[in-house]
Amino acid sequence: MSRSVFFRNLGLTLLMPFLFSASLNAVEATAGGAFEVKLSAAPFADRLLPDSSFGINTAFQPDTPNLEAILQKMKDAGIKWGRQDFTWRRIEREKGKYEFADYDRLVDLCRQYGLLLFANLAYGPDFHDPRTAEGVRAYCDFARAAVRHFAGKIKHWQIWNEPNGGFWKGTPQQYASLLTAAGKAIHEADPNALVLGLNMAFCDVLWAEKILELVPYDCFDVACFHPYRVPSAPEEPFDWWELDQYVKSWHRNDLKPDYPLVRMSFLEQTAELQKVMAKFGRPKPIWITEICWNTQIHPYGVPELRQADMAVRFHVLAIASGKVDKVFWWTLRDTGTRQFDQADMVGLLRNDLSPKYAYYAFAFMTRMLEGRKWLRNDAFGPDIYAAVFTDPAADADTIVAWTTKPYAYIRVNNEKGLTQYDIYGTRRFVPVVEIRTTSLPIPLGASPIYIVGAKGLKATVRPDPGW
Repeated sequence: MSRSVFFRNLGLTLLMPFLFSASLNAVEATAGGAFEVKLSAAPFADRLLPDSSFGINTAFQPDTPNLEAILQKMKDAGIKWGRQDFTWRRIEREKGKYEFADYDRLVDLCRQYGLLLFANLAYGPDFHDPRTAEGVRAYCDFARAAVRHFAGKIKHWQIWNEPNGGFWKGTPQQYASLLTAAGKAIHEADPNALVLGLNMAFCDVLWAEKILELVPYDCFDVACFHPYRVPSAPEEPFDWWELDQYVKSWHRNDLKPDYPLVRMSFLEQTAELQKVMAKFGRPKPIWITEICWNTQIHPYGVPELRQADMAVRFHVLAIASGKVDKVFWWTLRDTGTRQFDQADMVGLLRNDLSPKYAYYAFAFMTRMLEGRKWLRNDAFGPDIYAAVFTDPAADADTIVAWTTKPYAYIRVNNEKGLTQYDIYGTRRFVPVVEIRTTSLPIPLGASPIYIVGAKGLKATVRPDPGW
């Protein structure tokens, strides 16, 4: 049994049949869907774009199966940056000997698909302990060798993953020693290289301040953190994940539920990190090197349609805030197939590379915003958002707008006609009609819309129901 609905758009078709199995005894995948969005070609598909904000955690190993198929999916989605583990124990299998050949092939292949990488240097061999002075020296030798080997291809180097949590078994002081020494080694090996530091799970301002008190402020160049907050929305002034996992689990003996960051939005938490950095020097650029809304059918999961909305809202908030330079989703595809498991349900795609709604929402977002410059925000909370981007080459502006309320309205000037798209590209056009549409009330919902018109677009918040 099937049913199809077709939306014919500008270079895009949405097909959503709903399929039901005729046999209860058949062996089936744990998830499936047959919707398809036929996207136009990704802009800048083969170009390397260092200034792009749109990244992914690659989750590659050099021997990852179907690597080119996965890279093609990234290319089709308009993803221009990847966060790649350069696994220390895989590269240094004997003391002092570094085997880069597998990573050479990986780096070159990614670049062929328009994907720039930054390297996360982590996960040491058994014969080195980075918590010790000898281990720090060994890590610096490894980092120095990698920087020199990949000169001209990789410029950004991350010093470990989530050292405030389970991926680092040492103390803050021991990580500070590693960051200090490695940052110096990388800068000496390549004065143009940039070091990514902190790299925290959560916006862990308590831990960040401990580190910043112990390191030279110039030992790293970019501050990174992972503001997971499922199931809460990024604009929501309450963070369930921060409360349940950071306060009640990580800090159950020293923090209380009234810890201030629990009752903050993502951008308010980010501002707290900026305040901490300002105590030690000029605030550094910020990258979000992991984020996702997990879609498990279990506590802290969100429906797949909500994941799509959250992906777009988070990226636009980050870019339009002026606080965040790049965002890296975790990750392209689900790491497994268990619909009840949080660690499995992380991707824009299912594990078999079939799309979730979020994949198409991400891909259409890059088509609408890559190459465009953020101009200003006509509304930026607490419950209505309208961020304005401009395309000088096309003499056109784009407003990305949504509300956290059930409904709201903005009024937009209409000089030559306005085209509106939902997050999957469904297109609606409103011509210029005297009195009726020259100052057009546009309804908003929780799912963002793109409004495209002549240069000079401006959104004004209107009272409900919009007159």
